[in-house]
Amino acid sequence: MKKRQRKKQAYKQYIRDIFEGYETMITDPAKEKLEFHYLKEETLIYRDENQQIRFLTRDM
Repeated sequence: MKKRQRKKQAYKQYIRDIFEGYETMITDPAKEKLEFHYLKEETLIYRDENQQIRFLTRDM
């Protein structure tokens, strides 16, 4: 049971980090790319050629 709770807490933190990263990119236009990892999943937040913020989530 404790292992499941730890995984759940880690995933919640992963999601929080992604949203905080998104807010950071909104307030700081100089940031071009952020990466977040959780187990075998990777999320990239980046700016495209039009300076719009994009998300890319993929399995590693």
